[in-house]
Amino acid sequence: MHRCLSPVIAAALPLVAAAVFLLTAAAPAHAETGDAPAYDARLSTYDYPYEVRTFEFESQGQSFEMAYMNVAPTGEPNERTVLLLHGKNFSGAYWADTIEELAASGYRVIAPDQIGFGRSTKPAHYQFTFQALASNTKALLDELGLEQVDVVGHSMGGMLATRFALMFPETTEHLALVNPIGLYDWKLHVPYQTIDDWYRSELKKTPEGVKKYMTQSYFDGVWKSAYEPLVTIQQGWIRGPDYERIAWNSALAY
Repeated sequence: MHRCLSPVIAAALPLVAAAVFLLTAAAPAHAETGDAPAYDARLSTYDYPYEVRTFEFESQGQSFEMAYMNVAPTGEPNERTVLLLHGKNFSGAYWADTIEELAASGYRVIAPDQIGFGRSTKPAHYQFTFQALASNTKALLDELGLEQVDVVGHSMGGMLATRFALMFPETTEHLALVNPIGLYDWKLHVPYQTIDDWYRSELKKTPEGVKKYMTQSYFDGVWKSAYEPLVTIQQGWIRGPDYERIAWNSALAY
């Protein structure tokens, strides 16, 4: 990774621009809120925009499956790879349009679902530190034989991207943060709650509440129909058979 932050950001600006512009539409199209289906913990009936593969590995004495998309360039290959790290309320699927644009520009793209998210394993017990998630992600890259990547992280993914770059500077060629909450301690602004408190809070969520929260937190209070796919997974999990496990994993990840 470059030693000076400014060149890193400058070199990564095309990645940031693509991600910012495309994230609001970067998810597969699904039914409107009222007709959203119910999903199980592994999203077995949810359509990802690209083929989903599975990386099996061991962590903290447990066996896990990390789901990920590995998309080859569709344009003239530039011999570079972009690693996309999703936010807390999302999965790798919402990078759909970003992946398409990057692939067309010659990039290979890796978009994993972190443990506890998307199609990956939802453990009953796990220490969700950014160090652990970064190590898991590095293990995936090692499995794929990737020695250097350009790292792009959104929201919580920005926090993970920052930690990844600090832990693995030799792997991080460029670092780009979208809505970069990774550069400060968010806990300074959020009152402490126990995992049990977070769990009870997660269990109270409703499909309508998810839409309201995302409207306020992600879309500046203005809802558009184009955002509908971005709430589909959360709403479907609430309707689904495994929501207690989903809520527990969300609580563990705070």
